[in-house]
Amino acid sequence: MLRRTLLAVVLLGAVTLAGCTAAPVAAPLAAPVAVPVAGPAPTGDGTLSIGTLFPMTGVNAASGAAQVAGAEVALRDILAGQAAPFQPVQLIHRNSAGDLAASYADLVARGVDLVLWDATTALPTDAEGSVGNAAIVALSDFANGGTPLAADEAFTARLTTADPGIAATAGGAEAYDGVVTAALAAAITGDDGGASIEAGWPQVTAGSAVCTSWGECVLALAETGNIDYQGITGRRS
Repeated sequence: MLRRTLLAVVLLGAVTLAGCTAAPVAAPLAAPVAVPVAGPAPTGDGTLSIGTLFPMTGVNAASGAAQVAGAEVALRDILAGQAAPFQPVQLIHRNSAGDLAASYADLVARGVDLVLWDATTALPTDAEGSVGNAAIVALSDFANGGTPLAADEAFTARLTTADPGIAATAGGAEAYDGVVTAALAAAITGDDGGASIEAGWPQVTAGSAVCTSWGECVLALAETGNIDYQGITGRRS
């Protein structure tokens, strides 16, 4: 097990969306602060690559669109406070309602570190064995009471900046919190590999310093070394 160093200036990057790429640049948030975190040997390549499996066709396609939008808004927030190119962050969206085996294979081929599964459907029993070395998280874990949240007016407005045509909002908040939690887990462990994300994930909500956004949480990590990220969906039920 290794002791890793938390850098408050982490995770700046590029967005990949079916061939589209963007790389905004912004300023570091704070000086590095050391936080001892036990974890596996690092396996990351310097890019936090998050694959998503949301329904893009079929009866749940509206929720899938909301989840894509929520993930994109989260990534935008992560990029907003940074100014020099550190670790890139990449989102790769694939359809959970189409040829699922092909979607799994494509995400594995692209070397994703984490897969976020649809908030509206149960995680398939074969999912963990189908994503290679990536961690996989069902976004239903964020759904208080088991039902994805319908976004409030303010968050709905944010979702429409990512996709003006969305017809529903349920699942968007869960996707937002999933992306931010993954980025914070990578920050805590200092590594973007799947095993490190799994090790850091519980630490994102294990501390005493409550924070509800990426910026608040990075500052809290720099000041106290521990956080309780509650985000859009609130404390886990």
